[in-house]
Amino acid sequence: MNKFFIVILSMISVLLVGCGKKAQFTLNGNVSNAEGKSLYLMHMGLAGNAIVDSVALKGDGAFEFKQPAPECYDFYRLLMDKNGRGVTVAVDSTEVITIVADGNNFSENYTVEGSDESRKIQEIEQLRRALEQQVTQCVKECGVAIGDARVMVYNITKEFKENIFKQYILPAPDKASAYYALFLKTNGMFLFNPNLHRFDSKCFSAVATSLNNRYPTSLRAKNLCGIAAKGMQSTRPVVQDTIEAKEASLSTIGLFDIKLPNVDGDSVALSSLKGKVVLLDFITYADVRTSEHTLALREVYEKYNKQGLEIYQVSFDGNVHFWSTSADNLPWVCVRDAAGAASPNILLYRVDRLPSYFLINKNNEIVVRDEQIKDLAAEIEKLLKE
Repeated sequence: MNKFFIVILSMISVLLVGCGKKAQFTLNGNVSNAEGKSLYLMHMGLAGNAIVDSVALKGDGAFEFKQPAPECYDFYRLLMDKNGRGVTVAVDSTEVITIVADGNNFSENYTVEGSDESRKIQEIEQLRRALEQQVTQCVKECGVAIGDARVMVYNITKEFKENIFKQYILPAPDKASAYYALFLKTNGMFLFNPNLHRFDSKCFSAVATSLNNRYPTSLRAKNLCGIAAKGMQSTRPVVQDTIEAKEASLSTIGLFDIKLPNVDGDSVALSSLKGKVVLLDFITYADVRTSEHTLALREVYEKYNKQGLEIYQVSFDGNVHFWSTSADNLPWVCVRDAAGAASPNILLYRVDRLPSYFLINKNNEIVVRDEQIKDLAAEIEKLLKE
């Protein structure tokens, strides 16, 4: 075979190999103060999160990951441990994203280059952490059992969401940062709930419409459109985005019964407590504020239980062992809703933050919720006398 044909065959082989190679994006960088530790790459998919690669960091802290370029924008998270907080990046195509971080404060102390959307996600996370600190400080100063604190937390959160909408959703609803903002969580609960608030539902609809126009065949677009459509249906026309409207609607409805398992595995119905005054409490034990909240409830329970008060506490904790350990020594009814943030009880009772509680009279009727309560003891005593 002459040299000419050998060259031609070699060129054809190279072309065939190149055509068969899938497009990839690259995530590289450096993590200081992390020698000997493992760095994990987690894909944040629609079906759930999954570790897709890892690397043991050496003295220079250098790393590099390569993954297939997505059909639609996608999200990955770098983790210093499999269950910890990490650095989230948005991937749109075959870009090269570079992260430089400090292993001692990995999720907060880092820089990102090569991805404007990843920088916006970093900004959003900084704002979310600031919100958590503001809410914690508010509760600490006002006390968890005071109605004014509930209203303040509601207003702080509402202002945060409006700011996120103006800065990251409205200017570019088709971008990854707008999508990411819709699913922000604090204390295990979603900040935007399209099934509860009309404002939140409109945010979801704006992003869903833009995403569907940009990536009409993607599963992410179809999934978000489904969520947005359900939200529009749920929030039209009765749900209003004010505390006053929620209070009014709750005061006119009867009791939505709840039947969930306690720590022994026995199902306990809320309606089974008819004849007693009931404090219906929604919480997550993983929330740092819950311990103080629980102490306040214990004082109330010890004072009024023998007079006819019962507490029915619904936990949305995802970890069943953590919940059962936390609830095991509490003297009132403790049940767990395994559906978590997706629970229909959140929609039925219009729970938009945790902890949240309601007072129910002896006839199993909702009388008042926490935002309306200035003096919890006085409200309980009034219901006990009826």
